[in-house]
Amino acid sequence: MQQESRWKKGDWVKGRTVNGELMHGFVVDYNHEEGTVKIHVVACDRESTVGRVIETLGYLIKPFPDMELNGQQLRSMADIALITSDRDWFMNLSAQLSERGSETTSDDLTPASPWYWSAQH
Repeated sequence: MQQESRWKKGDWVKGRTVNGELMHGFVVDYNHEEGTVKIHVVACDRESTVGRVIETLGYLIKPFPDMELNGQQLRSMADIALITSDRDWFMNLSAQLSERGSETTSDDLTPASPWYWSAQH
């Protein structure tokens, strides 16, 4: 039961429900004795499960892979942290932005970017 002890509330995970559906979400609670984890599901094969808290076995899930964010994404998430008044999250994102230095001062959306759209077209 060593694996279950690694889960913390708020960890993003992916895996299977006890019924075998693929899902991902974040940890709400865990039970070390029984080896179960309660997850708030944000995406699932079974649409009726989305938005609900389910309980699954710890060995059926694994950590959701971290994604490297660019400067614009970090700034957008910092805006969300401000809107939700999440000071710790905002400070964490601000620290990440300051670590990047001059990289984040330029606009990350360039004409070569697939997300770039110019109003002059």
